[in-house]
Formats: sequence, structure tokens, C-alpha cells
Amino acid sequence: MRFMSTVCITALVSAIMLLSVTESYAYKGDEFITPDSWNRHITSNGIKSTMNGISFGDTGLLKIGLTTRAKLRFSDETDFPIYQYARLRLSGVQAGEGEFVLNLNMRGAYDDTPAIGDRTYHRFYSGLYASRSYNEYTRSVKSLDGDFRIYQGNIELKNVIPITDISLGRIYLQQIDGYKIDGANIKLTPSEYFNIGVYYGLPVSYYSDLQTQVVGTNIEIPVASSGTSLKLAYSYFMKLNSGGGNPDTHVARARLDQSLNFNPISASFYAEGDLIGEAFVYEVGFDADIHASKTGISAYINGQATHNENPVNTYVSLYEGILSSSEYVMGGFKISQGIVDKLLLGIGYEGRFNFSTAYGDRDYHRVFANLDLVGLIHRNNYLSLIVDYYNVPEIKHQNGNERVVGGFRMTQVFLENLEGWIGVNVQNFQYRNSPVKMNGMRGMWNEINQRKNSENTTLAYIGGVYKPAEWCALQLDYVFEYADLFKNADLQPDSHTVEMWVNFIW
Repeated sequence: MRFMSTVCITALVSAIMLLSVTESYAYKGDEFITPDSWNRHITSNGIKSTMNGISFGDTGLLKIGLTTRAKLRFSDETDFPIYQYARLRLSGVQAGEGEFVLNLNMRGAYDDTPAIGDRTYHRFYSGLYASRSYNEYTRSVKSLDGDFRIYQGNIELKNVIPITDISLGRIYLQQIDGYKIDGANIKLTPSEYFNIGVYYGLPVSYYSDLQTQVVGTNIEIPVASSGTSLKLAYSYFMKLNSGGGNPDTHVARARLDQSLNFNPISASFYAEGDLIGEAFVYEVGFDADIHASKTGISAYINGQATHNENPVNTYVSLYEGILSSSEYVMGGFKISQGIVDKLLLGIGYEGRFNFSTAYGDRDYHRVFANLDLVGLIHRNNYLSLIVDYYNVPEIKHQNGNERVVGGFRMTQVFLENLEGWIGVNVQNFQYRNSPVKMNGMRGMWNEINQRKNSENTTLAYIGGVYKPAEWCALQLDYVFEYADLFKNADLQPDSHTVEMWVNFIW
């Protein structure tokens, strides 16, 4: 921890002392403002969006993006994967009365030490390792070191045939299902109040051999003037090689969305019911926001119930996460108040109640607060001080947990094209979002005494982005991670990660 403290203190002093070029305020009118890099704390979004593109007049607009990502992770072993992303979109090409569009988004990856994946920690967190293992199993590549993916590769014919959009290739279905398939999707829009789509293809996975094909339809009834949208969907999955379990699975969905906007109040409501094989899932939610006189009030509540007694098609059960029964309700609220032009005080609550304990989920209560200072320490300095109180009750073999944790995040805008950020974040109660479900670990590692496992993950990070030109962005991040969940089980030591992103966007 001494190393982490040194890094934080050094960077904090440096950021405060460096000069910036303009005066900073927390508000423009009633809207609280932060720099673009504010959302890069903890989870950096290194792939920058493509810019305006290269115009060819009437023959189309070409957008190209190239990103190189190098990641050095060292703990008890050293891992050095390299990722190369390429993105291309050609749009605006006239085809009769319609438009031709070409989309391509792919990634290549290389890891010089595949054995790192044998570590339990990385087995859960490395998608590169998981896809390498699948490639080894199916002998689809000769080397374990590399991994290649096509996220999207398709052509679109928009209104070339009246009221019809056709997509062919590797596509994301934009309707309620949201599946990724290799196949075709045809969407008909006879009215602004109605559209229907049909699709067929092979579901895409980078981690398993699905042996599945799917056919389905989506119907949407949008009413923009009232903020109402009704969506219906039906999909039929056919397992090409039954190999046990149900070879075929029906998936039916219905969802209602309703938005409400009465200045200064905006709110939304949704209700969805899904029938996935023998499993029935229903979910409802409500969000509301009030913005007035530098005051922000937001609240939400949602709940889900899943009932599943029989196995379904392997692909569908894994994709949908339908592994057991789960019923819960959770909600929260946050109130923020601007104080003069450079201070913001926020306080909130979040809680969850589980009607069952599937997946290792647990009830919890969380009270949190933040104090944001904009431009007080130095011009164009954005600082947020964070404190969280957690109360996780004891359940079965797992201890309760009640403690106060804190941290901070800070961004300094040095120049118009140069920003840096630093922070310390302590995350409590990781069961809800963690891929590690402790109930499932008991039979695999009997030596783990789960009552000793703490639920804290400490992250300390520092990074920056430099844009020497509009079409180029360079980013560097360092993260120190201390995960009690793995440390106490002797699965993972302290982890240090350095990432470099080089983005070219045209």
C-alpha cells in the first residue's frame, strides 16, 4: 500500500501545481458539468469514437478507426497481451432510391504467456484466455497465443426496396432480443407507428461451440408523441447436435416502455416479461429525475423474478443467465445540491432484498455521499470525495459485513488537448456483479474457508490522455488492485496493470 500512496500523493501534488488555460465552473445554468475524461475513472473507454469521416461526395462517407492496446499485468506472474482493433463504416452510398452501408469491426489479440490463464483469477476475468481455450478445444487455430474476432461485419441495404431494410453478415439485432448472429435480418417499416423484422442465423460466441441456429421475429409499435413503445419478440433456437438436454427452445418477450417529460421532471417506466424455455422472467422498473435550481433528485426501483425448473437449450441458458431461480427487488435515490458555482454535495441510498439466495446474491444496504469541488483547488480541476457505508447481513456460511469505505477521483485539464486523472476507489460487496459465485466455488476448492473471505476490492489508478491532432488520441493508464476475495483464498496477489491506447480516427 505504500507504493500506492506514493503514486497518489505525487500525482495529486503535480496536478495541483500544473497550470491550465481557462476558468472552470461547476454549472452552466442548472446543469452540472465535468470534463470529457470524467467517465474514464476506473473503467477507461480507450477506443475513441470515429470522427467526421472522409467524404467522397455523392458516393459515400468513409469512417476508419484503428486502435492499438498494450496491456502489461504483473503480479506473481507477468502477462503482456496486445490488442489491435480496426473499425470501418461506409455510409451514404446511393443505391436506387435507398442507401448502401458497409460495417466492419474486428479485433486481433496476442498473448505471449497463455499459461497465465491457468490462474484462477484470470480464468474468470480474461476473455482472451477463455476464447483461446475454445480455439484449442476446437482446433480452429494452431497457436494458443493469438485470438481473432469479428465483432461486426455486414452490409445494409436501407430502403433500396421501399419500406425495407436488409442486413446480411455478422449483425447485432437492434430489437428487443439484442442477439448477435451470422445471418440475415429483414425489417419492414410500413408506418412510423409500426415495424416488423424477421431474422435467421447462427448465434455468435467467442467462448463455446454453440451448435445452434435461431429464427425469429420482432415487432415494435412506437408512439413518439406520447413517449410510448411496445415491443414483442419471438425466437426459436434449434440445437444442431442435441447431445442431451432440450434440443429446441422457444423464447418469447414483451416489453412496454413509457417516458414522461414535464420540465423539470423526466421519468421512465418499463415492464418486461420473458418466457425462455421453461423459465419465466419478469422485470419492472421506474426511474425519475428532477433538475431545478442546481438541485438534482433521482430515484429508481426495479425487481426481477425468475422461475426455472427444467433445463433449456445450452446456448440460451448461458446467454440469458437462466441457471436457477431468483427473485429480488432493489432501489435507491440520490439528491444533489449545488452550493455556489463550484461545489456540489450529493447523498443517496441503495438497497436490495432477495426473496431467494440464488447465485450467491445477498441483501445489502448502502448509503453513499460525495462532495465535488470544481475549480476550487486550481482552475480546471475536478475533484470528487466519496464515502460509502455498507451493511451486508450474514447468510448461511458467509459472514456479514458492515463498514465505511472511502475514496476520491480527480481530473485535471492541463491544456485543451491534455487531461489527466487519478483516484482511489474501494468497492464493497462484489457478489452482485462478480463472475465468481461463492456457492459454486465450494465444491471446486474445498480448502477455501468462505467465512474468511472479505468483500472489498481496492483500486488505485492514474492516467491521462493527449490529443496531438483531432484524428489521434494517446492514452496511458496504471491500476493497482487488491482483491480480498482472492487474496484470502490464496488465489491472487496484488495486481498491477499498465495499459496504453493509441487511437487513430478518421
